[in-house]
Formats: sequence, C-alpha cells, structure tokens
Amino acid sequence: MIHLISLKAVIKESESLVSLPDILLRLRRLINDPHSSADDMAKLISSDPSISAKVLKIVNSPLYYLPRTVSSISQAITLIGSKQLYALVTATSAAAIIQSAGRHIDMQSLWKHSVYSACGAKILAEKIRENADTFFISGLLCNVGTLAVVNYAPDIAGAAIGIHRKNQFPWDREKEVLGFTMAEAGGALLDAWNLPYDVITPVLFQHTPDQATEYLNGCHAMHAATRIASEILQFDSPERLDYLSSIGNSSLAAVGCRKENLAALVEEVANRSPEMFDIFTI
Repeated sequence: MIHLISLKAVIKESESLVSLPDILLRLRRLINDPHSSADDMAKLISSDPSISAKVLKIVNSPLYYLPRTVSSISQAITLIGSKQLYALVTATSAAAIIQSAGRHIDMQSLWKHSVYSACGAKILAEKIRENADTFFISGLLCNVGTLAVVNYAPDIAGAAIGIHRKNQFPWDREKEVLGFTMAEAGGALLDAWNLPYDVITPVLFQHTPDQATEYLNGCHAMHAATRIASEILQFDSPERLDYLSSIGNSSLAAVGCRKENLAALVEEVANRSPEMFDIFTI
C-alpha cells in the first residue's frame, strides 16, 4: 500500500510545526554542557515565572510525594535531578501545546487520554516499585506524536484518527492509513527533542511492548495504561471497543495485574486523575 506521508518527513518538520519554548532548548544545552551548573539551570527556569510556577506546583504535588515543600527551582533540581527536571519541563510544555492546538481534531479528548494514561502508568509503577514520576511523564507525552502528524497533514491525520471500521482499534487504523502509528511518531519526536530514553521508550512501544529490549516494565505499564485511558474515555460512547481485552498477557504479568482486577484499576485511575487535570490544565 502506498502512503501519502512518511514518518521521516513528519519528524523533519516537527521543530517548526510543534516547536518547544526557547527556554527548554536553552535548558537542554545547559544540561549537555559539562561546564554548566545546577545554579545555571535554576536561574534559567526561574527567569520564566509561568514555567517555574508550574514546575514547583507539580513537584509539590502527589506525583512526587516529597517529604517537604519545595520552594525554589534550585531545591527541585537537588531533589529530582536535572534530567528529570528537563523531562518535567518538556511534559509541561507539551501539555500546553496539546491543550492550545485544537484546530483539526478533538484535542480535549486527546489531552484527557494523556492524563488518564499518565495516572494509570503512575499507579502501575507504584504497584511494582518503579520510578512513578518517570512513568507519569511518559504517559503525559504518549499522544504527542498525534499532535505532530495533525499539524503536518491534518486531513490525512483526521482520516487516521476520526474514522475506523467496526471493532478496529485506533492503532490499527493509524497503521492502515499512515503506515506507522502515532506512538512511533511520538517516540521519534521525543527522540528529536532529546528526552531521556526511559521516557521515550515506553511511548514508542506502547502498542508493542514485547518488541522492546530495554525499560520493559515502563513499556508494559504504558501499554496497559493507554488502554485503560481509552476505556475510561469511552464510558459514555454508544460504540464501545473492548480496550481491556487488548492488554497483552505479558504486560499484565509485568505489572502484577490479573484480568479480573482490571475493572477496579480502571476505577482507581478515573478517581485519581481529576487532581492531575487541575495541576496540568493551562
């Protein structure tokens, strides 16, 4: 089958189509500069009141469960590290981009799916004693590939997202129309943004966790979390797909969850997500 766009073309244009704030690009340069210090990074982030306030709000949220209130960016860097801070600022920036880009598709639903996925991944990380904040950030970024494709080719993206055959899962439709999934686009875009691989890999392999060769628990948790998010989003939909049945047995085993416990997990994610909507909504 001949496809009208290529993943390579989407990513090549991504910096102009889905641009990150200048402060984030400067922060990336500081992190990669062996002569820079944590103070340099703190001064840079603190120079933007909006971003610094958002970061402090998130660091002091239940996402991190820190033992004391963090009142400065310098403290935040000391407690969570510069690379984690970079991923967090990127997630915050991507959240703002997604929420303000609703020109061609229902970005509100896309954003809700991202937050549900993030909360689901965090809950699963807690259950298997993994790094919950890293899992959360991956979840928050799980749909960023959709944003890149929509901005690059909105009509084609709309055909991939908005129409599907009966009982056809969205990722199958994406592969059929585009030749690649939005997850693959997301992984490639996050790589272009120079995010840590423990954040990128679960996004890339959210539909195919058995193909991953590293960060396996993150990939399996993301696989389960994104499907739980889709299940929650379709609560009021007349045409329902059985997203829970699409969670692979290997992923259930990896996150220590039985099929008969999935309904309770869906309810837990739905109940714990509203606080995160409040924190991240612009």
